[in-house]
Amino acid sequence: MHMVMYLMVQEPITLIGGIHEVSIHDAQQNKYSLSRYYAMWNKPRPESSTIDKQSSSKFLNASEKQQFYRELASAAESGWDFGTRWMRDTSEFTTLATTSVLPVDLNVFILKMELDISFLAREIGADGIAENFLKASQARQRAINSVFWNEKMGQWLDYWLSNGTTCKVESQTWEAQNQNQNVFASNFVPLWIDLFNSDTPLVEKVMRSLQTSGLVCAAGIATSLTNSGQQWDFPNGWAPLQHMIVEGLARSKLIEARSMAKEIAERWIRTNYVAYKKTGAMHEKYDVEKCGESGGGGEYVVQTGFGWSNGVVLAFLEEFGWPRDQSIDCIS
Repeated sequence: MHMVMYLMVQEPITLIGGIHEVSIHDAQQNKYSLSRYYAMWNKPRPESSTIDKQSSSKFLNASEKQQFYRELASAAESGWDFGTRWMRDTSEFTTLATTSVLPVDLNVFILKMELDISFLAREIGADGIAENFLKASQARQRAINSVFWNEKMGQWLDYWLSNGTTCKVESQTWEAQNQNQNVFASNFVPLWIDLFNSDTPLVEKVMRSLQTSGLVCAAGIATSLTNSGQQWDFPNGWAPLQHMIVEGLARSKLIEARSMAKEIAERWIRTNYVAYKKTGAMHEKYDVEKCGESGGGGEYVVQTGFGWSNGVVLAFLEEFGWPRDQSIDCIS
């Protein structure tokens, strides 16, 4: 167990240090450290070499091409490959600038990791490690609240860095206009963490924001409001995003939030079930406007299988069940 703990402590260094870490100062000179995606790769992706070379053809010099390849690889590293979330101009794919974004969800994932390591270290008596990771989690929570939270919108918003990212960004001053005010499902991912979903007034504000966001559709939560043709945009819905948001709402003390979680889960179960009955397969993504339809867009044909879709449906059924007398077909 101590060897496992050693490995767990070493792994985060590659995620949160060096080029991946950016410091933001507020007007009172408080310093907040947050993480970004920054792939150590500036060539075409081996699995998509032809497509990447075609996409980079508009760039005239080698350094611009290399930076674009890094942005592509960083978006692939994020799992959101691709969507307008990473584009400076949502209508132009070559404005991809993943390394210029401090992502809400990435920092929530790292916060959860820090909390988990602290808990496990405490369990085995490694109190020094536990305290270090607890302090790190507290600092990251403050950073998430200070840099990402938008009180008016009731959402946590990705933060765009002000300058280019071809080298290490040492520090920047927080500016309100650098928050990306486009609506993405990732803006609601902090609800997944008990630190946030245990705050009932906060949950109510975020729930109201989600209700009026335009993301909640007939068959689940859309990834964004922009229909760009990219797979991490409207009208696609992805299982992990449904799961994190539903879990956050369901764990709260707010009755209306728990009811909303159940309703979204039922919509997601329906669309997965009906699509399975039609095609004989579970799909990696679904069209949240059309119950029983798989999603589209992206660089490849829709994949079937599919691990996270299977897992999330099972998790929802375990959490909420399904009454025997309730139809599981799409509601017209």
